[in-house]
Amino acid sequence: MKALELLDPASAHVLGFEWLTAALAPVSSYGDRHFSELRPFVAGEESQAQERAQAIARLAAGLDAERLDALHAAFGDLPDAAGAVARASLGDVLDDPNFLELRRFSATVERIDGLLAELTEWAPVSNDSVRAIQAALAPGGRDETGFYLADAFDAELAALRDGLGREQAALDAARGRENERAANALAREAIEGDEFIIMRAEIDRALPAGIRVLREAPTYLLCSLEYGEASLAALARRDAAAEAVAHAEERVRAALSALVRDQAAAIGDAERRLGELDVSLAAARFTRRYGCTPAEIANEPALAFERGRFLPLEADLSAAGRPFVPLDLELHDVAVLTGPNMGGKSVSLQTCGFVALCAAFGLPVPAARARTALFDQIAWLGTGREAQIGGLLSSFAREVLELKAILTRAAPRLLILADEFARTTTPHEGKALLIALLQRLHERRACGMLATHLAGIAGAAGARHFAVRGLAGIPRRPPSEDVVEALAALAEAMDYTIGEVTGDERPRADAIALTALLGIDRELVDAAYRSLSQ
Repeated sequence: MKALELLDPASAHVLGFEWLTAALAPVSSYGDRHFSELRPFVAGEESQAQERAQAIARLAAGLDAERLDALHAAFGDLPDAAGAVARASLGDVLDDPNFLELRRFSATVERIDGLLAELTEWAPVSNDSVRAIQAALAPGGRDETGFYLADAFDAELAALRDGLGREQAALDAARGRENERAANALAREAIEGDEFIIMRAEIDRALPAGIRVLREAPTYLLCSLEYGEASLAALARRDAAAEAVAHAEERVRAALSALVRDQAAAIGDAERRLGELDVSLAAARFTRRYGCTPAEIANEPALAFERGRFLPLEADLSAAGRPFVPLDLELHDVAVLTGPNMGGKSVSLQTCGFVALCAAFGLPVPAARARTALFDQIAWLGTGREAQIGGLLSSFAREVLELKAILTRAAPRLLILADEFARTTTPHEGKALLIALLQRLHERRACGMLATHLAGIAGAAGARHFAVRGLAGIPRRPPSEDVVEALAALAEAMDYTIGEVTGDERPRADAIALTALLGIDRELVDAAYRSLSQ
């Protein structure tokens, strides 16, 4: 998949684009080629994006897990016949390994069509040309492990091979007679092999006619039989017959190659359809595995979902035996998100970006219900970005330059996800910058969310305010002082859901509670609580 201008490299990394690409990877070379050319849908292509997601969802619903696995295996077995077809198109004569690839290709296509036979929406991949290749190459073997240019391919070839067999038998008979005469002359029952040894003690006169000395040693002679006139004539006839067979085989291979050349365009169509189908099946497996559903694609900048999930983190949590808490959210502008440390603000932003990213590629999204625009840019700002600029700049200066790049591009439909922007400057100036940024983004009709610890920003900017609900109670510090146990206690006590805040913000002490949970002494923690109350 190509992110193109939808994501810059740092935003792609934070929002799990590489994870998504790996999760959707097809298994055949045809799928790889099609997958590498996928691009996000853009404004004006809302119906195409929604239709693709719905088609993938129907494919996932129409195939049970066993059938999907069987198709996955079939595409994994699918040989890449594109090289053989290209060679034939250029006029080359194909060899037996090429014909094996084409025979396996056509047989696997038939197997794939059989597995999809009940889905009327998906027309068979095979066409008259693929079936013609399959029928033409069928005599070449009974299984998929090899290919042989059998006599059944051509009657003249079969007759010439019969003639070659007779000439080989005549040559073997002539040589047998010569071998027998030489053996009798040497008082042996037979002469074994092309080369044989005669001990000097065995002979008291010249060697019999037809025996040639290859090497002499003090005690023996290494010899071979020479062809006599009868054998030489039989050899000439055998070689002529073998040459005729070779010419016939080349003629048959040329005829089969010409058939492939004539059907190349239609075979290419089947290859393209295989690529599309492999990519769609990978997306269907993804949809079934992660419980995804097609989003409604909106024409205006908006993002809303129920029970949305950030799948890369959900997969990591599942491996650790921990659940991911699904999120509900509705955005039609740029809002403010507050909440405690480790309360899931960053994950909330990542969930927004991941849902929009899936929809941009026409995929069902990880949510029970969703509605989103096709954004021109999904931009992540703040914590989590890899430093893309030289190390001489402060973290705040890098953030400013990143923001400048986002604002300069002026994408008509912008989804901006800012995590603690301006956190490294003074709270007073950071608050002023965030208020000004919210106002600018409101003028741009952007959509998104700015997560911050600073209070009063939403009210000052006239923006909607959301908050992670935070600690439902103060978790007990584990007796062992083990950090892993402390984090487990924190997760158990934390409410990661998001709610919209109306009215004045109430001060919370979740950060102080977290400090106590992680082992800071009680005296310091109590002092912090007293200071907060004042």
